[in-house]
Amino acid sequence: MSANINTYIGRQAAWHALGTVTGKYQTWAEILAHGGLDFMVFKSQLQDGLGRPVDAWGTFRLGKEDAKAGAKEKAVFLGAVGEDYKVINHASGFELVDALMATADGGHYETAGTLGKGEVVWGLADLGLAARIGDDVQKGYLLFCTSHDGSYSYLHRLSLTRVVCQNTLNQALSEKGKASFRVRHTKNAMDRIASAHQALEGLAGDIKSVEGKLQFLAGRKVTRESLTTIFDRLFPKRETEDGKPVESTRRDNTLAEVLSLYENNDNDAFPDQRGTAYNLLNSVIAYTDHYRVSQNNGRPASALFGSGDRLKGQALLEIMKEADKMPPARQPGFAVDFAELGLKVPALASV
Repeated sequence: MSANINTYIGRQAAWHALGTVTGKYQTWAEILAHGGLDFMVFKSQLQDGLGRPVDAWGTFRLGKEDAKAGAKEKAVFLGAVGEDYKVINHASGFELVDALMATADGGHYETAGTLGKGEVVWGLADLGLAARIGDDVQKGYLLFCTSHDGSYSYLHRLSLTRVVCQNTLNQALSEKGKASFRVRHTKNAMDRIASAHQALEGLAGDIKSVEGKLQFLAGRKVTRESLTTIFDRLFPKRETEDGKPVESTRRDNTLAEVLSLYENNDNDAFPDQRGTAYNLLNSVIAYTDHYRVSQNNGRPASALFGSGDRLKGQALLEIMKEADKMPPARQPGFAVDFAELGLKVPALASV
């Protein structure tokens, strides 16, 4: 399977029809029964080439049947971790989501999957909540993920998926950050997980907070000045040691892709959004989810958990900052003039 996604199980197809499509919401027991996620992880001290223990540890994946048979020789190495690293079974993450949503093994999982050999496991549960920006709908989900190689903490947080295009924004957007809960894999991890319920009680309020922010952006018209400022912050220009700008075809191409998406406005699915700050935010998100090249673990993983996720979060912050300076969106936004914006490449022919 491509894009570093080892397993994908979902109600709908995603990322070029990867994985198993079920057509219905799943319980976590049903998800595990599909295979690919039904494994255990253990930590073991590593050895040198002569079989002597060394001051290093690693995590290993072992299928349930192999574990029952005691066939540890079939274990797959996932990654090097520290001595204090605590293995947290990913099944406990699904159990906690069910507890948070006050259900027993509830059938509310939209997607679940693993990255690589099982280093990262995630699940996405439908909260039954939504943010509405006019006729546009962003469904609210609870995103759970954990890693078995030390690359990610044990994490729950609010995630929004825009229905019209399936683009995602994963952020704890409330001022108090109630919708995000992170636990490091250490000896006190299980105690911290037990207290997650209190930390995540405000999900409905957080959805409303997100909705208010996005509605505000939908009411602001992007200007050339604000667009230039936002792009300079999100995609900084490189400079020589004496402060002179360095021409960058890569940057020009990136801005051209974002601006093409901005002009397209999701094929004008919502004409009233054209030229607004909300339209611009959606363009950066769409670029990150579908066009941006990731050099690490593939675009899907990056968009969910990595640099793409951070870019989308930064885009929201920077656009919110500039939106206060933008005029009300009573008229259509400006047409993109690439030459005036200093770009030497045209917009994409199609989106």
